[in-house]
Amino acid sequence: MIHDDALQKQLELAQQITHIGSWQWDVATNRVMWSDELYRIYGLEPQSAEITFETFLARVHPDDRERTSTAVKTALATGGKFAYPERIVRPDGSIRELETVGEAVLEGEKVMGLVGTCRDVTDTRMLDDIVQHVQIALAVFKVGVPGDPKTYTLLAFNPAAERLAMMELASRVGDALPDILPFARGGQLERLLASVARDGGVHETAVYRSADPKAPTRAVAMKAFPLPGGRIGLAAEDITETTRARLLREGEQRVLERIAAGGPLEDILDAICRLVEDHAPPALASILLVDPDGERLRHGAAPHLPRAYVEAIDGSRIGERAGSCGTAVWRKAPVHVLDIATDPLWADYKQFALPHGLRACWSTPIFSRDGRVLGTFALYYTEPRDSRPEDEKLVARATEIAGIAIQRHQLEQQLRDLTAHAEQAREEERIGIARELHDTLGQALTALKMDVSWIARHVESGDLPRQALLEKAKTISETSDELIAVTRRISADLRPGVLDALGLLAAFEWQAQDFSERTGIRCDLTSNLGTTKLDRETSTALFRVLQEALTNVARHANATHVEVKLELDGDALRLEVRDDGRGVTPEHAHGSHSLGLLGVRERARRLGGFAVIAGEPGKGTLVRVNVPRRGRAS
Repeated sequence: MIHDDALQKQLELAQQITHIGSWQWDVATNRVMWSDELYRIYGLEPQSAEITFETFLARVHPDDRERTSTAVKTALATGGKFAYPERIVRPDGSIRELETVGEAVLEGEKVMGLVGTCRDVTDTRMLDDIVQHVQIALAVFKVGVPGDPKTYTLLAFNPAAERLAMMELASRVGDALPDILPFARGGQLERLLASVARDGGVHETAVYRSADPKAPTRAVAMKAFPLPGGRIGLAAEDITETTRARLLREGEQRVLERIAAGGPLEDILDAICRLVEDHAPPALASILLVDPDGERLRHGAAPHLPRAYVEAIDGSRIGERAGSCGTAVWRKAPVHVLDIATDPLWADYKQFALPHGLRACWSTPIFSRDGRVLGTFALYYTEPRDSRPEDEKLVARATEIAGIAIQRHQLEQQLRDLTAHAEQAREEERIGIARELHDTLGQALTALKMDVSWIARHVESGDLPRQALLEKAKTISETSDELIAVTRRISADLRPGVLDALGLLAAFEWQAQDFSERTGIRCDLTSNLGTTKLDRETSTALFRVLQEALTNVARHANATHVEVKLELDGDALRLEVRDDGRGVTPEHAHGSHSLGLLGVRERARRLGGFAVIAGEPGKGTLVRVNVPRRGRAS
């Protein structure tokens, strides 16, 4: 008896370890006997409930009941052995997967019942599923001679290993490592496995630039560990994306630091090209810049394109069929040419590219923050090919950084030009005032002095006829009037007195009338400002904007009519100057040489507002400035 109890305990222990429960069904009594482990598998306390076929079937997953019932009925009808999978639902709602195996109990030819086992395979299947879908490649190698990788043969692998190797491995089981991966000969993988074979320790390494010609930019992290029986396990993970992102961030940071430090634009653009080339071999990168007139493209950077080709396309025109880059600027959209030799966009330019082996070119516009095209970023290839999504993402980041660099360079150049322009304007103003003082005031004062001297001489001699004295007095009065007029004109040129005395609206009316009288161009002013007075800084800035806008009309617009609107809308002021002239182009409106318009934007910005300058060919130009209304004038 003691012996039987010991065997029973061993059986129960074995069932617990293997997650296998046993059962027996007496058909005549419909009583089902379960082992303690089977109760546990079903989520019940051992021997806590009486089991019948119906109570068993009620615990089977609804989707599996019909199939399970059919399998049992077939076993009862035919006898013999049977097996089927099933899912059960525990009292807590969790689902477990079982594998049932059994056979019929016969008495003669009559089936008296069924006996069998149920194995809980839930965790095993979950693990199998994880292994099948895990991204970490697992492989096992048999070591022949520890120091000779040619004797390391493949024993086992998982699906992720095939994805990483980019080949089917089932037929390569038993093959040596160098035969499976010939590009890895003498590389880090062989050295890693050899280290484990030599000292029995765990070693790891990473390859950041693969020798695999099919994936030269791939990065792989690898860990090798010893296994029993002279085997080595290898776990490898593709870390290309994370490595690429990290290296790209580091490269971008270096470029941005150079931009912030004010480095030369050509050096920064060259660094951007090299950064992209490092992450997208075998591409050759190029940056072209839109020239100030907006009609042609100029060389920006191309560290590895043939010099003769760079010189040939420098100054190429922008248009609908102007290669990849000229067309990309024209369309304001990326242009991907898969084969330069056959694409019609390259009809006029392929003679420059093909002799240098350039066969494909993808070009992407570089935009400013306000939507202007600043240039293009292009990738060239020496074979016909289509674009890849990862390269397109890389180019998108490169164009963004290039846009920052180009805009900063343009702003710095505009600042230098604006400073020089302001200094030149001040100098011209000084020269004009000096000329007025010398030519007009100087002559008038000299005439006054001569007239006063004439009167003084005649008074001393006692010979001063009344009529002559009256004529001299009249001449002196006329000269004084001229001096007063000149003084007022100089003062008005520096700052019109009406601006301080009567306010901004009166100053606008005076300026519009003066402009019409000087140029013959009709200038109409409308405003709802009324008698509202503004602070001195806002009034001065808006008045100078009006002066600059009218000066541009007189010099460049060839207009016949100008409309000026000055409106107060709540806490905002809006000035619009619209003419019917030739219309400014976007390139001139935003170009670094349009210093007057740059000054308009700067005045608006200093007041916390903004300026919009737009034109339409043949329909005129609009200058609009919006600024917040500041404190009232005292």
